[in-house]
Amino acid sequence: MANSCYIPSNDSDYTDYDPDIAPMWIRVEMGIVGVATVLVNIPAIIAVILTKIRNPETRNLHLSILGLTDLLVGLSLFPVLTTFIDPNSKISHTSCFLRIYSFTFIYVTSLGQVCVICIDRACLLVRPSWRYTSKYTRRYFKMLSSMLVFTFSSMSLIFFILGFPKGHKVACKLENVFCEKFLYFSAASGLVATFIECVIVVCCVIMITVLQRHKRKLLTHVGPTANAYTISERTTMNNRISREHERQTTRLSSESKSTLTIIFIIINLVIFVTPLNLGFLMQGFHLLETTSRTTRHVMLSLSSVNSLINPFIYCFRTPEIRVTIQNGISKLFKC
Repeated sequence: MANSCYIPSNDSDYTDYDPDIAPMWIRVEMGIVGVATVLVNIPAIIAVILTKIRNPETRNLHLSILGLTDLLVGLSLFPVLTTFIDPNSKISHTSCFLRIYSFTFIYVTSLGQVCVICIDRACLLVRPSWRYTSKYTRRYFKMLSSMLVFTFSSMSLIFFILGFPKGHKVACKLENVFCEKFLYFSAASGLVATFIECVIVVCCVIMITVLQRHKRKLLTHVGPTANAYTISERTTMNNRISREHERQTTRLSSESKSTLTIIFIIINLVIFVTPLNLGFLMQGFHLLETTSRTTRHVMLSLSSVNSLINPFIYCFRTPEIRVTIQNGISKLFKC
């Protein structure tokens, strides 16, 4: 095969033939994942918005943004799929560059959004009082904006330094966009995605640790000393302590359910996203000699399954959203 970065002198000079043509099953599989991701996330976003309208006190901004990024992941699969159906069809280098850049940026942004949710939840467990301040929304937007700046700047630097758009036509694949710098791209993009994933896992460990500490503290609660107060004073204080204990138990139960939902999202992410991240890391650091485009697209669509499953997790784990969906379904069938 000719050099993957070979630029013909004219369009008829076609010596860079790529035999790695997509089998039918990978086309069908990627198409199903993309369509299903879009069709599942649209009603999930609508349900989250309707829940907010029905109950303005519900805080589901993070779920709305997560649903939007998951929807974009599904949409961005199709331009990538079209380049793989006929890999020997040449398009401009710029068009190929933008297709791959768009999916990669949206994919990493989706990881970043889950990371922001995890950091936010960990902070609220460590400092519960932050939830009830007027600065909560502003603080969340700061974290979200910082993560967006990080993902945009890191991906833009990687793409524009290692594979700046050129004018000639190429068979659209990563090797033709980055040429001899492909291994640098694999290592850099793999490191960014793996770093975000590691932060998510660390936040998950922090959430579990803090919750366990709160539960132990609640179980070891001690009442007033018998000799220090009269019987009536002890009764009054016991009642007050019992009410406070019940309030804390209710709050801890609610926090545990919310945290468990996020942990399910994290487990889903780790299972479906890790193969793609490790694949790029291993190839970038020469631990893997080569990866066929079919294998790479399987891992790509597998990572997108994460965005397909997320709506099922937060819609059916969040009582308010679940009620909205049930009401919507009942009204639909009544019509």
